[in-house]
Parts: sequence; structure tokens; C-alpha cells
Amino acid sequence: MSDGVRKISFQEAWETSTVFLVDEEVEQRIEAEVADLLSAARDPRVSEEAVIEVETIASFLQQSDRALEVLLRDIELSEEKFLRIVSLLRRLQRIPGAFHSEWGISKIKTKLSRERDFALTIAHLLVDGKGDVELQQYIPRYYLDALNYREIKGSSEVARRIRYKRLLIGTYGAAKGYKIERIIRERLETLWKNYGIPFEKWRSRFINTDIDFAVPTLEDPWIILMSTFQETTSSGQSTKVRDMLSAYQRLQASNSRYGENRVFVNFVDGGGWLARKRDFQRLVENCHYFINLKHLDMLEEIVLYHIPKKYYHP
Repeated sequence: MSDGVRKISFQEAWETSTVFLVDEEVEQRIEAEVADLLSAARDPRVSEEAVIEVETIASFLQQSDRALEVLLRDIELSEEKFLRIVSLLRRLQRIPGAFHSEWGISKIKTKLSRERDFALTIAHLLVDGKGDVELQQYIPRYYLDALNYREIKGSSEVARRIRYKRLLIGTYGAAKGYKIERIIRERLETLWKNYGIPFEKWRSRFINTDIDFAVPTLEDPWIILMSTFQETTSSGQSTKVRDMLSAYQRLQASNSRYGENRVFVNFVDGGGWLARKRDFQRLVENCHYFINLKHLDMLEEIVLYHIPKKYYHP
């Protein structure tokens, strides 16, 4: 390494971490999603004053493309749990046909729009599922209590707006991750434009996991970059730590075997990692270079220092 290419210390990484990513594009995307849901929720069949009946909810499910999302968010049941319950109904033959694999939301919405009986089954589930004696044998009360739209029903638009926004936290977190990845990709695209250095992503013979960015190619990566941005803690952080440590170890083993100097770069940022200090420290230690948003300018120096000259023009 030259004097201009260095690895920052753990203390530098700790002190320069970004707790929250403030990004107007991400905020506007969430606001647009909430506005779209609120527009669908203005339907008189699910208004604050509506008398909830299975037949009218079935019609809502058939006629509005966002009806299912509105109802699930009103009762605060995740799409994942809803999909499990639909699978259960199929196994119980409450929905005709053999059960070979789980349906996704898109397939369910298509069936809702085309099949009245299916729409009535789902409407009954969401409106009165809590009181369904058979389902009480198979669905834990923790989830079953949510299947009670008749009592929960439509709330005010203000309350719905707060609820919908809160329930989009997964989408919000993912959008932040995609934004970070795009920021890194734009830096690499600049290097491609200025120096002709390509990059790829997916799987490589060097690493037994998906690579966020391989420079210059997956077949011959001299720089492997993995990224993670976490504003909150999650179970997925443990998997990310494992994958990053494994990637570094495999690259180290390859370098030792072939006498090469390929490098592993960790991009780690967000307040969720500050809450996992020991894991954060391991990620700083177990890489050739560590970068975050505040040190992103280092990426060009790292690439130009380590990429063989045959891959770019000065």
C-alpha cells in the first residue's frame, strides 16, 4: 500500500459512522406509497362509517388493486403471515385445488379479481376469521386476533396514514439499502467512464456468496466490495457478518495460495451497526479496507492502486 491508500482504524470508523441516511428521494417514495394506499382506503366500503359485511369487502377486494394491502395494513397483519394463512386454507381444502407450493401476493390478487368465491373466502377470513372455530385449532391466537376487520374496520385518514407509514418500515429500510448500493455503483461507474475499469456483481469462484461489486470482473476480481447499511438492528445482521467474514477469509486463503494481492473492501454504515459494536469492530478488522459514507472518496484510490494496469488506461 502507498501512503495515500490506507485502512482506517476502528476508532475512525466508529466516529464517522452515519446514524441515519437523510435522503429526499427515499422519503418521497414512501410518501407516494402511503398516498396511494390512502387513496384506495377512501373507498366508502372501508370508510370510518362503513358497515362491514363480507360481501362488500369481497367486492372491494375484486375491484380495487390496492384493496388487499389496505385491509392487511388496517388489521396490521404482515403479507408474510397472510401468505402462510392462505396456504393453511388451501391445505384444509377451504380453497379448492392441490397444494404444491405457496402462492405469492400477485397470484392471490389476480385470483381475487377473477374469482368471486375466492374473494368471498378471503373476505370472510379478514372480516370474521377470529371467530372461525376450525381456524382456532390451527392458527395461534396471536395472529388470529388480527383477523377481525369487522371490529377494527376503517379508522380516520390521519390514523391510517400513521399506521401505513409505520408498517412500511421494511420497505423503507430496503430503500435505504438500495440507495447506498446505488451511491457506490455511481462511484464505480465514474471509474469505468474515466479509466475504463469495469465492474460486475453476482457470484465468483473466489467467494461462496453473492458479491455486491467485483472489480474488474467476477472471473478475475482484484477488488471485492460488500456493503451493508442498517439504521436499526435486525436478525439479518448476523448473516451479513458471517458472509463478510467468510468472504474475507476465502480471499485471504486465495492470496496466500497464489501469491496475489486481491483485496476485500467492507462498506458498513448506519446506526444499527453502532448498536452491535462487537460485530462492527469485527467487520472493520476483517477486511483489507473499510469505508463508509464519510470515507467513500477512498474507493477510487483503492481501485487504482490494486487493479492491474492491463485493466485500465491512466
